[in-house]
Amino acid sequence: MDINSLHTVAANFIILLGVLVFVVAAGGLFKFRDTYQRISAVGTAAGPGISLIVIGVFLTVPSWQNAVQLLIIIFLQLSTSSIGTMSIARSAYLTGVKMQPGYFDQLAEDQAEVEDTSDIDEDGDIAQELGKNRAQEPPQY
Repeated sequence: MDINSLHTVAANFIILLGVLVFVVAAGGLFKFRDTYQRISAVGTAAGPGISLIVIGVFLTVPSWQNAVQLLIIIFLQLSTSSIGTMSIARSAYLTGVKMQPGYFDQLAEDQAEVEDTSDIDEDGDIAQELGKNRAQEPPQY
């Protein structure tokens, strides 16, 4: 086995690893019943999956131009994947998509604390003791 065939086998193996990441994420789409879990599975797989596939393709045709393209593609994929995933999850939350029962919605609890106006005095200011009182209370789960 010469070095070129070994190089090709390694490149194809890396491409197959990237495809395997996407296959596992696709399995997560069927296994997970919650929208947020599905978003997490696909968003987590997008970064390493595309990166492995692009690295494998680069190894099949290595050159300086392709190396620059590789770095640009990986940078853009990793930066936009996380932003896109968070945007989709945020829009699902804001439109009222419910979480699967059994999961704790900390954001709803935080928003309920902000909307609580029982500690506002006559000037419209929140009492300074509010922070001290809440710091002494144990968190409710």
